[in-house]
Amino acid sequence: PAHPSARAASRSPHWPGAANHGQWEPWPPMRSFFSSETIERRASLAISAHPSQLPPLLLSLEEASPYKRVEEAFHCKLKGQVVVDKKTLVELQNFQSPLAKGAFLRGSGLNLATGRFTATVSGIYQFSANVHIDHSELKSKVQLRARDNVRVLICIESLCHRYTSLEVIAGLESNSKIFTVYVHGLLQLQAGQYTSIFVDNSAGAPITIQNGSDFMGMFMGV
Repeated sequence: PAHPSARAASRSPHWPGAANHGQWEPWPPMRSFFSSETIERRASLAISAHPSQLPPLLLSLEEASPYKRVEEAFHCKLKGQVVVDKKTLVELQNFQSPLAKGAFLRGSGLNLATGRFTATVSGIYQFSANVHIDHSELKSKVQLRARDNVRVLICIESLCHRYTSLEVIAGLESNSKIFTVYVHGLLQLQAGQYTSIFVDNSAGAPITIQNGSDFMGMFMGV
């Protein structure tokens, strides 16, 4: 027969981990020992002890926006007509900012009076020009030759041959009284360098640049 103490043991409460007929009862889950508030408090203390590991929660509007502000950009038009005599290279000056909606003038680089845009920072700039040319006087006075043409250039520091320039050459055989020469491209400028539009008339009679001819540009990046 079993010893009396053995029978007493079998009727005693079964504590976690105590033997019960050769089987072990598992410990209760941890959540019964720690409340959710305690766990959250400990996690908060651990995070505050290492603040450098946290990602920034607040971003400035500039960082949060996928678009960046264009700091230097302009769109201006020639105020009045400019006569370019035969065999002459002329720099276009005396521009104005259009009053109509859609035009813009940002930054301090453009001088409307001189028609020169000066780079405030070194980088890549985009420029374009629409030059409207009246060559009716030329057609009425002389016989056009194959070598008669007009060049429109956007030059750096007025040195069209020393520096890279944007250039378009157009013949003068158009039947229209007025035609347009379009120049467009990118230039790398150093801070302090300027660009402007030049018109080179290689024909044997004057041509007239019409008011409203456009000069546009913007800073693309460093």
